[in-house]
Amino acid sequence: MPEKQSPYEQLENPVETMEAYKRTKDPGIRNQLVMHYAPAIRHTIINMRSMLPQNIPQEEFFNQGVITLIDCIERYDPDRGASFSTFIYKHLRGAMLSYMRKHSWLPYRVRAARRSIIQAQTELSNQLMREPTDQELAEYMNVPPKELNRNLQEIAAADMVSFEELMLGGGLTSPYEGGSFKGSRVYDPPDDSVDRDMMSGELQKVLAAAIDDLSPKEKQVVSLCYFENLNLREIGEVLNVSQQRISFIRSQALVKLRKVMVEYLHGEEEE
Repeated sequence: MPEKQSPYEQLENPVETMEAYKRTKDPGIRNQLVMHYAPAIRHTIINMRSMLPQNIPQEEFFNQGVITLIDCIERYDPDRGASFSTFIYKHLRGAMLSYMRKHSWLPYRVRAARRSIIQAQTELSNQLMREPTDQELAEYMNVPPKELNRNLQEIAAADMVSFEELMLGGGLTSPYEGGSFKGSRVYDPPDDSVDRDMMSGELQKVLAAAIDDLSPKEKQVVSLCYFENLNLREIGEVLNVSQQRISFIRSQALVKLRKVMVEYLHGEEEE
């Protein structure tokens, strides 16, 4: 059986092709680069699936990624020393986050839902003397289970988007790498400097220390969600607990991490 061909044109030497485009600004060469690097857009979407809202088709995120990819091709400077693949990583993720906020995000509603769920969870836990199930919580709040599940997913995604934006803004990618928590440098041309390199290194240490201070359960949930890209339902199945419990644990963990990072970056806690 013949091997399935990739729908994207893969260049034999993308580095030389990029150099050729920078010399000539030929739109045809740029299109070749777009086709070559387009799989990176799909890869970014897959890696971010735990936070992307289901009400927006993935093709919209892909189209946004293509626009960002073209912009990156125009802005990329090979002389800066970073590979183009490294350069586009941060920008593609940032584009997805910006698109979510622009077209689907309702921060006030999400915050209000979080407060209601946490309050109901606390009250019901005190009554039952145990953690309520998703069904019990939905009945207590007098909302359909599907609505509760949607709210939990939105709260979880909002927390992750907020945390992701803070990490990208601080010059970090995923701090979990090779089995231990640590930061990895993201190439950021507009702000690249010795001072920024030093801050990034220090921020990596701050983040690693903050993660180490989390409870074992919080570390586990953050790792499964943020670094393994599992959604709330999948994490609940792995840990054998309800989705709303996973959402609560993750919210607690991310609030702690965000507080530490904001205090480090800005010298005070964000409102």
